[in-house]
Amino acid sequence: MMKFDDKKFIAERIKYHRKKMNLTQSELAEMADLSDQHISRIERGCYTPSLTTFFLLAKILKIDLKEFGFDIKETNNPKKDKLIDIINKANDNELIFLDDIISALENAMKKVRKNIRNHYFM
Repeated sequence: MMKFDDKKFIAERIKYHRKKMNLTQSELAEMADLSDQHISRIERGCYTPSLTTFFLLAKILKIDLKEFGFDIKETNNPKKDKLIDIINKANDNELIFLDDIISALENAMKKVRKNIRNHYFM
């Protein structure tokens, strides 16, 4: 029976995507504020990156986290999935705008619920 090797799997994916983006280990290290040796050790499977480093490298290399089994679309609710997708694709300014809209809608819904309760339970 073959054992799954996390370090090797992560190493291969990071190395693949680095090369796909035509980056050297030194360039990736500079972008991630890490040493060349650290990147080399990660890519050889000697080190497993910390979660912070892992997510930073994934972001820099534009790796879809689904490659690593991360997939937040498990709601089985198409409306929630659509909203999650919109939020995931939004840039920082769009997130601020979306947050303002959602906050305003939450406040409006609270008032509607309160009015309904008062109307039916007076």
